[in-house]
Amino acid sequence: MKKFYTNSKLLLLLTALLTTFAATGQESLEIFGGDLTLNPDTMYEVSAVYTDTSGTAVDDAKIKWNTEPGYLGKVNQDGFLITNHPGEGYLIAKYKDLRDSVMLKVNGPVKDDDDEDEDDEYKMEDEYPKIKIVPDHIKVEVSDSVELRAFYIDSTGTKVDTSFVWSAEPAELGMFPDPEVNMFYSTENTGHGTIIATLGDLADTAKVTVYESKAKKEKKEKQEQAENNRGNQLTIEPGDMMVYTGHEPILYEADYKTNGNKHQDAEFLWSVSDTSVATISEEGLVTLSGETGMTLVHAEYSNFKASVELLVVDSTVDMEVNTISIRRVLPDGQELKAKTFKEGESYKIGGLPYPLNILNAGMLHFPYGCIDEDIEIFMFIPEEYAEVSDSSNEVTFTDEVITGVKFSVKPVGSDTIVEPYYFNVPVNLSLVFKHDLLDSLGVTPEELDVFFAENTGFEEIDEHVAVDTVRNKIYANIIHFSTIVVKQGDATTSVENIVPIPETDFAVYPNPFSSTATIQFMISDASDIQIEIYNLFGQRVQQITERRYNEGIHRLQWKGDDMNGAPATSGVYLCRFIKDGQISQVKKLVLKR
Repeated sequence: MKKFYTNSKLLLLLTALLTTFAATGQESLEIFGGDLTLNPDTMYEVSAVYTDTSGTAVDDAKIKWNTEPGYLGKVNQDGFLITNHPGEGYLIAKYKDLRDSVMLKVNGPVKDDDDEDEDDEYKMEDEYPKIKIVPDHIKVEVSDSVELRAFYIDSTGTKVDTSFVWSAEPAELGMFPDPEVNMFYSTENTGHGTIIATLGDLADTAKVTVYESKAKKEKKEKQEQAENNRGNQLTIEPGDMMVYTGHEPILYEADYKTNGNKHQDAEFLWSVSDTSVATISEEGLVTLSGETGMTLVHAEYSNFKASVELLVVDSTVDMEVNTISIRRVLPDGQELKAKTFKEGESYKIGGLPYPLNILNAGMLHFPYGCIDEDIEIFMFIPEEYAEVSDSSNEVTFTDEVITGVKFSVKPVGSDTIVEPYYFNVPVNLSLVFKHDLLDSLGVTPEELDVFFAENTGFEEIDEHVAVDTVRNKIYANIIHFSTIVVKQGDATTSVENIVPIPETDFAVYPNPFSSTATIQFMISDASDIQIEIYNLFGQRVQQITERRYNEGIHRLQWKGDDMNGAPATSGVYLCRFIKDGQISQVKKLVLKR
């Protein structure tokens, strides 16, 4: 039985509350009552007061409610908060541009229906040592994967990173490919269940909900129908996967069918798009190299091709899990509902209206350790390269651009857009392109490349861009967010080939370099300066300088060595310019031995 708590709107208290806001001449929204501590499976009446500029309470204001995180509970149409899963967060009320919140704590564990104990008996003190799964409520679409995280907290309350044995109940919902080291949970069927992390005698659980969206179901049905109509079908198993570096070799298998009949003697030609991430044998056995990134696993038979994604990420990163919120912005400035998720999760771009629909079916994966703070991302069509037609519902790109997207990033709590916004670990991005557009331009998919669109030209993102000609997608590892475009690879000007202007505030050249790079900066007043070199995993490789400099132009050198004086390996590095304790600029630097 649910327990009901009602919160009567006492006239005296309301009068005092309204009197407080009447003198301000401003609109206000105030949740009635203070912070809440409730038990699971409880119904609690909530209310809020909207006051207009005259100080008058508006009775019919349609206030929207939600909890953050969402698993704490929900507010129904009758104005009752129904608590669900134990945890701590906020109860939030919204009306127009106004917002108010109170702290919300849901005690644990969940009380059984027949339990007659008093409320105080279910309040739970933290006991150590223990295990904690993050997040503790997972919602994932069927056939997708989600990256999980767990902590061992010792007797002093200190988090310790260690390995756990993972399992799921019921097993038919999904699986962990390698339960002792792999924190990726791959779903197979819809339903509800439990994720379990075990370390010796300790364990923790998290709820899991596996669902299938209507759009995905319809798309799958259309694909199956199209495949049946064609009569020929080439498939690869397993499908798209995310694994950690150090994962054991993965055996891929392919099937070729004609009118539903399998060709038993079919011999497939296997390949991967990025051999720096993994290699594949003639039998389809993929072996990881230890490097992170995205590679496509291809199978070919006769004139038919199939491919699946293999995303390899690093688990040896910081323990703090940060939150990402993506807001899609239409050309008229209208913001669509924000999508919020955490590091370690993927954002599948979909369900966007015109003109953002050109990005549908793309994907962003934010690996653990890619950011050090909670961020908001605003996603636009890059107007400087695109023309939006209201009459034809088409987006036409200029400068031979095939498709593009602009990302603006604002750290939570800041009012400033950081552009470009650099990641500690590259973010994996896939964008969709149109085959018929390529045909009209005389461009083949193999010629496509991904670029940062800078004021000085187009900068190639990296050397491991992968093109999937089967699903019409292009993949790249993104070190920072700004404007990103897809265009023909040999018709570009790279900013890396532009000679730096001597009077710029921060420049690194030559770039790429093989032995020594010059780092130049100009400051207008005396400042404390730090210049550091980091690799793409967020690890500091070298400290170039850390002292106070007078105004003027200064030049330093990096000889491509690490903190121990040993030569750094070839690859992409980030040179951070820190002025008076604040990161002022970051430059990408390519070392080629």
